Amino acid sequence: MLKSRMKYGAMAAKVMTLYGKLLKDEDWRRLYECRTVSDVYSFLRNHDGWSGTMSALPPAPQPKVLQTAIRKELYRDFEKLYNFSALEDKRYLRFALLQTEYECILSALKEKCSYEPLSKMGTVPDFIRKHSSVDIDALEQSGNFTSVLAAVKGSVYEKPLSGLKTEPETGMPNYREASVLLENVCFKSTFSFLSRKYTGMGRKKLEELIGTEADILNILNIIRLQRSFRSSLERADDLLIPVSYRLKPEFFHALQGAKSEDEVIELLRKSPFGEYFTGIDLSNNIENLYYKTMEKLCRKLIKSAEPDLGMVQAYLILKEFECKKLMRVIEAINAGIDPKSAV
Repeated sequence: MLKSRMKYGAMAAKVMTLYGKLLKDEDWRRLYECRTVSDVYSFLRNHDGWSGTMSALPPAPQPKVLQTAIRKELYRDFEKLYNFSALEDKRYLRFALLQTEYECILSALKEKCSYEPLSKMGTVPDFIRKHSSVDIDALEQSGNFTSVLAAVKGSVYEKPLSGLKTEPETGMPNYREASVLLENVCFKSTFSFLSRKYTGMGRKKLEELIGTEADILNILNIIRLQRSFRSSLERADDLLIPVSYRLKPEFFHALQGAKSEDEVIELLRKSPFGEYFTGIDLSNNIENLYYKTMEKLCRKLIKSAEPDLGMVQAYLILKEFECKKLMRVIEAINAGIDPKSAV
């Protein structure tokens, strides 16, 4: 413990300061009471964790301007913690960029439609572009699959993407298949690096974070298939994240073979994640299960006795959740929907 405190004591203090500025339950209650996007802006401008970001914006910013500023805040926190990290920890944190790269590639592959969502690539700052193994500038300019492949050359995504078949109508690969493939590459590459090459402290905590996330996402994928795409259950192994942590392939095979949702829930209650499924109503938004599970784990790791890189990763996950939740609140209010129902 003494060694970890000597090595990560200053980092722990920085993380705890940032952690203390995250929005609390009372803050969310007040945000749910906002009736306009300007109300959200005014509240965040007076909040310790968001005042700096909001003060740089013009008064009464448009929803997209506000959402862009929120997304960039996550990148700023990542840059602060990355610059504060030791060399071996920076090697791992670069793997945290895989998710941003994955989202940017998906944006480039997405077919043009009448409604264009907020571009993820447009919010990626220079710091991230500099350290990314993907040419994000080239992705932004890509107009076909060949140019997308050129932009990811040399990255972990190059070989898997080049193996995808393109559809004659669009010249692009199937979006759903590409999404599953990219997510799987992201998780597998990160977990493999942790298991084989990471030399810093906190490997077990990092494996717990990545492994638990993969397990929970795979559970949710099986539930979705059971509900709406039962014909796809036979190829579920190809759709699941190829990372086995607390749940093994045999367990997922049993889930796939369940005859009813009650049987699914009973299997889950007997699993290592049973505590999360006791008394839960899966008829509600099952995505909340993912957020609640990961949030509980992240808060536990941040408050653990021994500081290490695990608490950095845990904080970044919580910050990402906060940013995404804020953006959903803004979208709901702008659409005239009760924001609490959107999160």
